[in-house]
Amino acid sequence: MGGSFSSATLDDATVAMIKHKTRMKSSEITEWFNELKSRCPNGKMTKKDMLKCYRDLSTCDMDKLEQVVNAIYKTFDTDNDGKVDFKEFVIGFLLTTKGTMEEKLDYTFQLYDIDKDGYIDQSEIDVMAKYVLRMLGGNGNEFESIELLKHFISSCHCNEQGLITKENFIRALSKNELLSQLLSPFT
Repeated sequence: MGGSFSSATLDDATVAMIKHKTRMKSSEITEWFNELKSRCPNGKMTKKDMLKCYRDLSTCDMDKLEQVVNAIYKTFDTDNDGKVDFKEFVIGFLLTTKGTMEEKLDYTFQLYDIDKDGYIDQSEIDVMAKYVLRMLGGNGNEFESIELLKHFISSCHCNEQGLITKENFIRALSKNELLSQLLSPFT
């Protein structure tokens, strides 16, 4: 991935891969490609570019949007080249806005798994707690947030090292709508 989409054309393999991952039609993929080319002619989508796209295209709560974009920018950059290209953006955007609950929760796990080791550890749980506190306004709800996170952690069945696996994360949030809404910006 990582290639510029400003001078690129859509090849059949790219269209097939995006269709498979997002369940989009070929014509929709072409429209998205052309729209992103017009927005980012140099092919390098910055956080600012992504925020503008989300404002224009997303049904996410606009109050949360900037926090979400800051968090997901790195997750969308799947090849870690420091930019989000067309394939990365389309797949990431559609999975987080139109994907199944499991796909959305998978992306949420990736957001919290900062070091990308396949687990959420205590320091990453602390980041999650700060995110929840911001979502709740941080005004008198801190105790409730901490209690909610303690409940979440206990429902995740951490392994012996106190780490949360992706499978346990998805399972716990799938069973608790309130936690899912608080911890996942996409649900």
